[in-house]
This record gives sequence, C-alpha cells and structure tokens, in this order.
Amino acid sequence: MFKIIHESINSLNSNMFFAGIMMLTLNIGSRYVQLNLSPSAESYLKYAITKEFLVFTIAWMGTRNIYVALTLTAVFVVLADYALNDKSNFCILPENFKKLQDSIDTNNDKIISELEIKSAMDILEKAKKQRENRIQLGYLSYYDNVKI
Repeated sequence: MFKIIHESINSLNSNMFFAGIMMLTLNIGSRYVQLNLSPSAESYLKYAITKEFLVFTIAWMGTRNIYVALTLTAVFVVLADYALNDKSNFCILPENFKKLQDSIDTNNDKIISELEIKSAMDILEKAKKQRENRIQLGYLSYYDNVKI
C-alpha cells in the first residue's frame, strides 16, 4: 500500500502537468488572477487552509519534491501559527517584540495610520539621539580617565 503511494508521489514529482497545475495554483493563491468571488466564498478561502496550500505550492515549485514540500509546509505552520504568533501560548518571541505592534497601533483599531507611523518614527529618532549621547558620554568618560 505504502509502496503504491510512494510510487504515485514520485510520479507526480516528475510530472510536467502537475508542475503546471501547481504554478496556476500559485498564481491564483497569490492573487495575480482576479477571481471575483462572493464575499462569503472569499472569506471561506481566506480563513480555510488557503495559507497552508499556498505555502505547499511554493515549496513544491522550489523543490519539485512532495515530501520536502510537505515537511517545509509543516515547519512553516508550526512557526507561523505557534512559535512566532504572539497570541499563541507557545510563542517564543521576546516580550518586547510582542508589545511592538500594540505600542505602534495607539488607538487599537488594528490599522496603523500615517499619524501612528510618524509618532513611531519620532520615538525612534529620540531613541537614536539618546543612544548617540550615551556613546559620546562613554567616550568622554574614557578620555577623562586616560592619563597622558
């Protein structure tokens, strides 16, 4: 049974038609082709397994190996949905990275406006100046302690 499945998968790995179908799927999935779906169908596709299927398609196009593509897809899902998802209990991101989005999106509307971007840029500019000042003070204190 497994031998038949393995032979079928190896056959697909070298099949030009399968490669063509995967390329079309990649184009549709990555929105190069306008589909004009109803809002409910679009929502279903967006929140179903579309992400995983698109990642599989990209991985397969790069490797031309279904086993490797499945492995890469599984690794991607684990990383994207759990390890790097700040809303997951299994998130491995440091706390300051988790809070970054919340600190930029000041009105919690999940949309970062131009004003919020400008505010974040101002904060980063202040942080840069503070860092430069600390470095300069470090140099000054070093030269004060060095005797000629």
